[in-house]
Amino acid sequence: VTCNPNWPEITNELLPNQQASDRPDLVTRVFKLKLKSITHDLFIKGVLGKVIAHVHVIEFQKRGLPHAHILMILAPEDKPRISDDFNELVCAEISDKQQQPLLYETV
Repeated sequence: VTCNPNWPEITNELLPNQQASDRPDLVTRVFKLKLKSITHDLFIKGVLGKVIAHVHVIEFQKRGLPHAHILMILAPEDKPRISDDFNELVCAEISDKQQQPLLYETV
């Protein structure tokens, strides 16, 4: 998980001509809240399956943005074993140019 300095929770609180790198207190607080939400979804709600063990570390990049490395061990019955299992967890597709032109251009 990597902090994005363009998250609205950060940009909305910056003063004019201020950048996220000027407010490490704000950036860190927003990142921590988002990380808490993500880890709750992963570990408590089990959105990827039952997690039987986990560890995570938070690091700061040179430009000052935090990021987290998360290691999870899933219960044997929830571990992906075949390609179809992985396809349920990971999906990558290019958006339709007609239906979502902004998203298409972004990608």
